[in-house]
Amino acid sequence: MKALLRRRWPRRNVFIALLFACCLVLILPAVASAHAILLRSDPPKDAVLNVAPQQVRMWFSEDLNPAFSTAVVVNAQNQPVDQKDAHVAPGDTKEMDVSLKPNLPPSVYIVVYRTDSADDGHILRGSFIFTVANPDGTLPTLNPTTIPGQNVLGGGNLTGLYTGQLDVPTTFNLVMITLVELGAVFWVAAQLWLLFVLQLAPTADAKLNAINREVQQRFESRWSVPTLLVLFIANFGVLLGQAFTITGGQLGAAFAPQLLGGLIANGRFGTFWIVRTIVIAVSLVLALFTLLVKRRPRLVESVLPSVNLLLGATLFIAISLSSHASAVSSNIVIYAVLADWLHLLAASLWVGGMMYITTTYLPVLKGKSSAEQAHSLITLLPYFSPLAIAGVIIMAVTGPFSATIHLTSWEQLFTTAYGRALSVKILLVGGLMVTSAIHVSLIRPRLKREYHKYTYAVAGVTFNQAQQVKLREGRVTKLTRRLMGILRWEPALGVAIIACVGLMNVFAGTLSPIAVPSQQPTTSHSTAYNTTLKTTDNKFTAKLNVNPNRFGTNIFTVTVIDNSTGKSTTNVGVSLYTTMLDMDMGTDTVNLLSDGKGHFSSPGDLGMGGNWEIRVQIRTPDNALHETKVKLFTPF
Repeated sequence: MKALLRRRWPRRNVFIALLFACCLVLILPAVASAHAILLRSDPPKDAVLNVAPQQVRMWFSEDLNPAFSTAVVVNAQNQPVDQKDAHVAPGDTKEMDVSLKPNLPPSVYIVVYRTDSADDGHILRGSFIFTVANPDGTLPTLNPTTIPGQNVLGGGNLTGLYTGQLDVPTTFNLVMITLVELGAVFWVAAQLWLLFVLQLAPTADAKLNAINREVQQRFESRWSVPTLLVLFIANFGVLLGQAFTITGGQLGAAFAPQLLGGLIANGRFGTFWIVRTIVIAVSLVLALFTLLVKRRPRLVESVLPSVNLLLGATLFIAISLSSHASAVSSNIVIYAVLADWLHLLAASLWVGGMMYITTTYLPVLKGKSSAEQAHSLITLLPYFSPLAIAGVIIMAVTGPFSATIHLTSWEQLFTTAYGRALSVKILLVGGLMVTSAIHVSLIRPRLKREYHKYTYAVAGVTFNQAQQVKLREGRVTKLTRRLMGILRWEPALGVAIIACVGLMNVFAGTLSPIAVPSQQPTTSHSTAYNTTLKTTDNKFTAKLNVNPNRFGTNIFTVTVIDNSTGKSTTNVGVSLYTTMLDMDMGTDTVNLLSDGKGHFSSPGDLGMGGNWEIRVQIRTPDNALHETKVKLFTPF
């Protein structure tokens, strides 16, 4: 009866803990969209005005964090013309305004803005232009040698969060985020192992009970406190990584209390970072209590694993609510966050459990005889198998669901850093499933059969006992070593999977806000982008020039050649459609103006550095459309 109650008690505690955690997912405030994207402005984008405005007003898709949201307006000579008073409107947290100097002369003006979403902490830069016409109605133009908007809010080469390049700030973020997830997954897996494997294993075998107690004590004495300390430090590292990125890789400036305080105090990212810190701190206190207090009340001993599991589940919630899962449309945000939380739980059930086997369980078996090792393996691992299978099933369901939310096309699996990391993760998960299937379906059943034959021989039931015992013992030893060998290196694939999750995080703005690097002015000249394209119907050739091919405003020029005559043509209309491939920012249209000599030109914006697609559309007088497209990389 006591054994039965002992098995039911942790199950009831776990059910209550997980139910409470699911309720927290539904109760805690969730985030509504991916970035604070510009919806409209006054003056509008590409507007032509007869009189200069007194201010620029912008409305965005999310509430803005006033600590890091700002805007600058410059003229064609890259000189600031605003009053340096960019601010979030008091009556509308989705509006940002900036006043302009009075009586601005005719010119092309560039508005460069930086938004920090108060919802998910993601930072995004963008720009647009408006033109004040000359008194005679003619339009001022941009000097092709001028890089409009350069360095007004930082420029340079720290672009890893946008381009998929592992520069120093991005690598630092990757390491910290991966350590946070590894630590959280391993910690929760340890609690699951204690509740569902060690405490549910048969209690009649004294040797097996002794091994189980050694396993539990090994984690408490060698892994519990160090894991939580690393988790605590890495969690602070996530915060420091964002400050590191904002300061353009200046580590000293990243430690500025005002900057770190602003990241913590403003926006929901800071709120959930505080939640993570509190949960880790409480877990660390409990771990120290377990380590230092050897004689604990029975009630505390029975409840403590469930309390730790609840803390781990809450930590997963805080991670999910500050992740890319929370950066989706409001009608599916609850489902996306819940799926992300379940995905983390699945990683603990499967990958974290494997890490526990390698770091905690197998070292205890190392000093035992082959018979004791085999007995423990065939007894305990079947209790772990349902956890691993549940993890595989949950991961198989939540993984594709999350991918369909974050990816808009199959092409993004190969054209974006996020998609490539996801592709590698899928391959690693497949490899891990194969190795797991090998030892679950082939090695473990054979070891179980050979162990039972060995115990049968030891009992003296068979004829020629000594020879049979030696033969069976050799087979048991061989299979045990093979199984333990697989179990030792198998978690390496799991760690690689979590590293891929870390890559997806830093390249999609998940655990941490995407921060715009503050970079130093460069003296190098930008290189214009030039290419020659044929339309899909082969009737026209388009020579495309993007100058200076930088983040911000560029001059787009297209020369159209009629392939039937081999000469430039002016009797067409030309439009460009620009699409950011690394982030869903929609598609912008740039209508080009003819110079009467076969050249069509107009200023337009590339809102951020990274991979772009430009679709060139040529319209003939009969309204027939002739198209071609090209992909290019635009640096900051």
